[in-house]
Amino acid sequence: MRVALKTKEYFDEIFEFTMECVEEDIATLQSNTKLKPYNRLAVAFRMVTYLLDMMHIRYSRGDAIQTLEQHLPRALEYREWQKNYADTLPESEQSDRVGWEELRQDYMGRFFKWFAFAYCVGMGDTYYRKMLDLTGNKGLDILFDSIAVKLGDTERPIGSKLLYPKRFKPLYQVIDAEPAQRPELMKAYLDAWYDLIGRPDYHLMDTDAYDGYWCWEAALVVKLYDIDDSSFSDHPYYPVDLVHYKES
Repeated sequence: MRVALKTKEYFDEIFEFTMECVEEDIATLQSNTKLKPYNRLAVAFRMVTYLLDMMHIRYSRGDAIQTLEQHLPRALEYREWQKNYADTLPESEQSDRVGWEELRQDYMGRFFKWFAFAYCVGMGDTYYRKMLDLTGNKGLDILFDSIAVKLGDTERPIGSKLLYPKRFKPLYQVIDAEPAQRPELMKAYLDAWYDLIGRPDYHLMDTDAYDGYWCWEAALVVKLYDIDDSSFSDHPYYPVDLVHYKES
């Protein structure tokens, strides 16, 4: 267990439920031939989210990092399904795909989680290239684009501003700083992170909303920019085991 706020049995239960949701969605796409492209697009989007949730849950539960890798090829595959379903929308409905593909603030967080798992376990350049192509939204956000370039999308245009400065400016300051300043700035970001995401307090709710509080974008940036994390490696929101997986 990497968290102490819930029991292993709790995480077992929500993991099994999430896995069942994915299988049910696959069955829906395979059996319901009358399902419209827009609805298929929505189902595929949900499937990617479920897979990221499964990795999140398993990390909190204490699963070995190498066992999480199995979900990453499927995440890429289902994201491809999402794009293909969007491409088949009639011309008059193409604008409907925007809500599923735009760079919303919550979507950025999910993308960074995906990127963090993929990069920290070392999925490789081919995977990163496909992942970034499917993510799109090029040239819109200076933080997102800078990270994408660092991941290998070297021809990508870089936006001139932050789309969500209140949420992500402290993280951009980390990568924009001199290397020697980055550890201190990253620690400050981790200290502020729970407030930046709105202090959700899921662990206090009588629901299964809580799956562990992890700042995945910190793992991504630390690994990607080779930041010394010795001053914050024990931070409660920092997924240190993921960052140092390849070193163990």
